[in-house]
Amino acid sequence: MTTTTARGLSDNLKSSLLRAVFLIAVVAIFAVQNPAFINGASIRSVIQGLVFVGIAAVFLTILITAGEFDISVGANAALAGTLAAQYVVGGEGVADDRSPWSGLLIGVLVGLIIGLINAFVVLVGNVPSFIATIAMLFIAKSLATYIPGGKPIPGYRDSWAEQGIDFQESFFLSNFSIIVLVVMIVVGHIVLKRTHFGVVIASIGSNKEAARTSGTQVKRVKTILFALTGAGAGLAGAVSVLHFGSIYFSLGSGWELTAIAAIVLGGTSLFGGRGTIIGLLFGLALMQTIASGMVAVGIDPWWQTVITGGIVLATLVVEQLRRKVS
Repeated sequence: MTTTTARGLSDNLKSSLLRAVFLIAVVAIFAVQNPAFINGASIRSVIQGLVFVGIAAVFLTILITAGEFDISVGANAALAGTLAAQYVVGGEGVADDRSPWSGLLIGVLVGLIIGLINAFVVLVGNVPSFIATIAMLFIAKSLATYIPGGKPIPGYRDSWAEQGIDFQESFFLSNFSIIVLVVMIVVGHIVLKRTHFGVVIASIGSNKEAARTSGTQVKRVKTILFALTGAGAGLAGAVSVLHFGSIYFSLGSGWELTAIAAIVLGGTSLFGGRGTIIGLLFGLALMQTIASGMVAVGIDPWWQTVITGGIVLATLVVEQLRRKVS
């Protein structure tokens, strides 16, 4: 093992330990204010609260590592979940003979299409990804609201009942969202840290022109990443419908900010070139712990929004300062 490699591993270990200590400190602060915060129900609530954003954030982390953004992941999830629910339960909200699993496929396909549209606008239209995906956010969110008429789409659980399956009694189904997140994290980590493709992604984020000069098909790689990010967001929306049994047009609101804050807190650079899926998991845990802790100690909901926004702003400032120092 070379000295450089050893130093890199040491730095990563120190960074991971610091994040772990910080998370424990945050938990301790809320636990002092409300001891019930660290019971089993609260812990499960924290885990369940970060699952859906986490599913959408895995490939978003990889996309950001390549130097691009997708601000539309929350709206993408809302539209994908809406169309998945419409397909499975029908226009009147009454379950038919379509398998509820087919909703997952619909959600992924819808998200994939949105991701490809984003890629086309950014890479062919030469529109900055931040601007292009903000536009997509408005389009997808408006469609997710218009299609069901601003009303929830119930009846998804009826599809399970018609097949003789009790969703709540099934360990696999009731924990399916967590299982999906674990699989996504493992896959994302392997792609980013254990494959040549991950090296290419980081090189594009570090220096796009140098990567292009070395023969990397930059647009092709980014197209794949936009598509995967869209598909991941679509999967998150469809899984949320499967879990809750219905969908509201408010699904996905604020996911993009929560995801970006978690990504940066986890150690991924917003400017590309450095990404970590394991760090993302920490960031998600910290954001959800803070959100659940504010509820547990009775902080006013309006102030909760202000505090969350402040965390997002602080993470962006810290990332900018860290970039200048490095």
